[in-house]
Amino acid sequence: MSAAGAHSAKKSADRLGTENVGRLVAGFALTALAGLLLNFVYSLTDALFVAWGVGDTAMGGVSAVYPFVILQGAISTAIGGGAASIVSRRLGGGDNKGAARATLSAMTAFYLTAAAVTAGGFAAMPSLLAGMGATGDLAPHAKTYFTVILAGNVFSTGFSSIIRAEGKNVYSLLIWVIPVTLNIVLDAVFILALGWGVAGSAAATVMSQFVSFAMSVLFFTRFSSLSFSGVRPSLRDIGSIFAIGVPSLIQMGTLSLISLIINSVLSKIDGETGVTAFGYMNRIITLAVVPFAAAAQALAPVVGYNYGAGKGGRARTAARLCLLIALSCAAAAFVIGESIPRLLMRIFTSDARLVAYGARGMRIAAPALLFMPVPLIAGATLQATGRKILSAAFFAVNFLLFLPLSFGLSSALGADGLWTAYALSAAAAAAAVGVSLLLPSVRARCSLSLCAPPYLRRPHSV
Repeated sequence: MSAAGAHSAKKSADRLGTENVGRLVAGFALTALAGLLLNFVYSLTDALFVAWGVGDTAMGGVSAVYPFVILQGAISTAIGGGAASIVSRRLGGGDNKGAARATLSAMTAFYLTAAAVTAGGFAAMPSLLAGMGATGDLAPHAKTYFTVILAGNVFSTGFSSIIRAEGKNVYSLLIWVIPVTLNIVLDAVFILALGWGVAGSAAATVMSQFVSFAMSVLFFTRFSSLSFSGVRPSLRDIGSIFAIGVPSLIQMGTLSLISLIINSVLSKIDGETGVTAFGYMNRIITLAVVPFAAAAQALAPVVGYNYGAGKGGRARTAARLCLLIALSCAAAAFVIGESIPRLLMRIFTSDARLVAYGARGMRIAAPALLFMPVPLIAGATLQATGRKILSAAFFAVNFLLFLPLSFGLSSALGADGLWTAYALSAAAAAAAVGVSLLLPSVRARCSLSLCAPPYLRRPHSV
């Protein structure tokens, strides 16, 4: 890398500690939102291509595999997020060589993990498909889709968060925009023009992931502010990345498990209708959650850098701004989910049973959206500062509450009980996190005092 390029990259990273916090958060949030929205557009168009081009049953098969797709993303995000936390804090502390070592360690960890997941997935495929609710007519579609996705798993990188940790907002956006755009185009070609069905949908996904992988290689070899000369992966850093990334793995991994549980329960209660309708509902819920995820992504580099640079006040401000953004978006999403659920379902299907089933489920589950931002933003901020145990606990609490509620209420009330459990567990998780942040014993270990009001916060230095 040229001296001029290195100077420019350093300036880009340094602005995390000097620029107005509101502008920083807004810039990172809008960049993350654009990328996540585009990814949602891909998810939406992928579902539409399968539903309209192949049929509702095929879409049900793809939806049954969706928990694995979420888990796949969880692993990538966990490694990338863990590395980004280390990279941003080391850059904030002026340790560029240490940041480069963490990046190489993340790459090593990712590819070893991806290979293990692919091997395990093929070995346990029949059991996994059955556990995800891929039964009856859904099974062959699910098996075809799952096989192709597993084969391309090694390209499902999570390096955009590391790129963002260097302050390279535009490239971190392009690494989403270009592959997702390609995915949409390939979906149209493979499904509508060539008639490859769900195999075409999966192939389009894998090819776009390869493009993202190639762009990551290009960035780290040509545009990164880090010098990798003489740097080797470190087992200690790999351990730290996994330790810090555990909260992200728990956050997205529990989403995968919740989807898996819902699919499994619905397949027993209402068969293919329940699984397919939930597949459409899940796409709508994903859109509602996008602003929360964007806010969490925005705060990670800002909080991590300023925490590493000893600027705790800026880190607290960023965390609170992101929480406010997420809560505002949650209120809007709740109103939309309660107001027009039938219209949202009709985007995907004209089947009256699926529309009615999904609309009823959304109305019952929509209140969950109001509570999701609290544990997400609190956990993401703690993760950015390396507070991995508290972060993991905040991310896990929703699932731990949903697990008993889902089985208990679904046994008594059927699908309505499942959606009620979804809303109740989210509300209880937000309450648990909010109360815990006000406890002196918790705040003493949380140097940012993220959500505690100023009159409850004891003076400290970061």
